[in-house]
Amino acid sequence: MSDVIAQLEALAESPPEDPATRLNLYNAAKRLIVATEDPFNTICRVNGPPMILTICQVACDLNIFVQLTEANSPLSTESLAATSGADPSFIGRILRFLASNDIVRETGEDEFTANAVTRTLARPGFQAGIAHSFMASMPCLQELPKFLADTKYANPTDVLHSPFQIAHKTDKLAYVWAMDQPKLMADFNLTWLDVFDFPRHVGGSAVDTLIFVDVGGGIGQQCALLKKTHPQVPGRVVLQDQPFVLPHAIPIDGVEKQAFDLWAEQPLKGARVYYMRNILEDYLDDKAITIIKNTMLAMAPDSILIIDEMIIPNRGASPRSTSQDMTMMATLASAERTERQWDTLLDRAGLVVLQKTAYNTATGESIIVAALR
Repeated sequence: MSDVIAQLEALAESPPEDPATRLNLYNAAKRLIVATEDPFNTICRVNGPPMILTICQVACDLNIFVQLTEANSPLSTESLAATSGADPSFIGRILRFLASNDIVRETGEDEFTANAVTRTLARPGFQAGIAHSFMASMPCLQELPKFLADTKYANPTDVLHSPFQIAHKTDKLAYVWAMDQPKLMADFNLTWLDVFDFPRHVGGSAVDTLIFVDVGGGIGQQCALLKKTHPQVPGRVVLQDQPFVLPHAIPIDGVEKQAFDLWAEQPLKGARVYYMRNILEDYLDDKAITIIKNTMLAMAPDSILIIDEMIIPNRGASPRSTSQDMTMMATLASAERTERQWDTLLDRAGLVVLQKTAYNTATGESIIVAALR
């Protein structure tokens, strides 16, 4: 057994580079933890995530992850406290908690350095994810058990009557509320263009060809990604969203802005690509089909609709995708869809699926490319 432990320690110090091998090892390690933990460790594992999220948010606020990542050597609690003005003893308590949960590495008494987790949490997109989970989702999850009991455990379907409205004391839709929360509007920088050959699809376009309509595109992150990735492709790129959203859009050369309501017929006809990212997950099937059909009315025979959403496997879903599904239930009275549910939805709408490809296999984030039947 000592040899097995030594091998595990060696793997922890030098994990394999191959992503598939790493994922298999990660899943095996999770099963090993469940098989070997005692009841007290089990209850800590079940109870711990809210506290870990909370302390990670505090660490983000204090810029601890960034400082440890950028440092060339371990930092003391005194030096970390000096940059933020916090009490050194308080900083020590935060760091000891993070080290005990393998989020930073303890190198000596009151001395810490970055590990792989620290470096991940120092990245802006992942810090935005922590802020979103802490500020937007966790209050909803706290309200969820009582809400479900009060509604006799009906599947939530009303986007204006969900744990979100109760938790945040608002009568607004979640995305409307979020517009007033600047920390939640960060770009998570996901790369759907890695799995879709955009130049090939719009080949032969001219400067006046409508090549890309970002339907409900928020502040324009995906338009910016497209222009950055394929600056040489000629054609019109249009960002559409509600009038109160567009003033917040990031300035992007060559991107037009148009006020648009999802519940109205698409006014831009014959675009090569209509694109929806994380739109349909907000709505159950009947409303989602209405949105799709409003776009289909504008599609030409050579138009495609790209749906950029999570696809949960019909079997063997990952914890990250099922956690997102629970978040959708608590915040939007909606759901992430399984592959079978996506197929059924698009078939009902009258579309034929040309491509389904995951660009983040760990979460199931994928594109579905569809055309008129």
